[in-house]
Amino acid sequence: MRLSAEPGEDHSATGRLYEPRLRSKQKEIDALPDAAGTQAPLARELSEADVRHDGLGAAIFFLCKAIEAHPSLSPELKEAAAAVQQAFVPRLDVLRAPYADEASAALDNRPELNRLKAELKSVATPGGGSLHEWVKAFVAAGDEIDKLLRRRATLLATGENAAATGPLRGAVVGLLGRFREALRDEVQEEGSKLPAGHEARLFAYIDKLNADRERGARGRAAPEAGAPAAPGEPTAPVEPTPAEPVVVNDPDL
Repeated sequence: MRLSAEPGEDHSATGRLYEPRLRSKQKEIDALPDAAGTQAPLARELSEADVRHDGLGAAIFFLCKAIEAHPSLSPELKEAAAAVQQAFVPRLDVLRAPYADEASAALDNRPELNRLKAELKSVATPGGGSLHEWVKAFVAAGDEIDKLLRRRATLLATGENAAATGPLRGAVVGLLGRFREALRDEVQEEGSKLPAGHEARLFAYIDKLNADRERGARGRAAPEAGAPAAPGEPTAPVEPTPAEPVVVNDPDL
């Protein structure tokens, strides 16, 4: 979730108001100690996943820029490279974003992977293949960061310091809820320049995490397959795990 808009984009007054508060909470979260010593392995795994993600992103960025700068390549190829670079790595500093932002970007980029498939396949890469394989690997690296963040959240929730982190979690959830309600009011305000779906797109990644958490909680609460039902109660049917929804998210604030 980006908390500020780029020059020329729609700006949210609500975002400007809440950004310092959310940044402050983010610093408190970053300062949390490891959960009973169980975080160290995940920290290494996250670092390794991030190195792969950032390396692929840098390769995509510089290859596209090289194609744009080459004086003898066709305008069509230059246009394809420019479209790919703007969609997936618009600036190098997106590769220095927090893990959660990189995971959210991977969710955003999945529709772009399909939309720009022809452009991606038209750009050859060193070693054979096309830019399509590079970008697929880049998005997959962001997905891996997402999976590791979920595992880390589970460890924090069940670790010995869960009681200490509970108040902070409650404060963050409450702050996000107030931010969302205020943003919804701004979107609905007469004369607002923000698009109707702005609030839903901004919170799409958080909504996805909440939906996954709720599915996991329902799965833990459901009786195991073949387990006897309580007296007088019918046996609960076993349902397949639903596939994760693909959510298009525009995280501009």
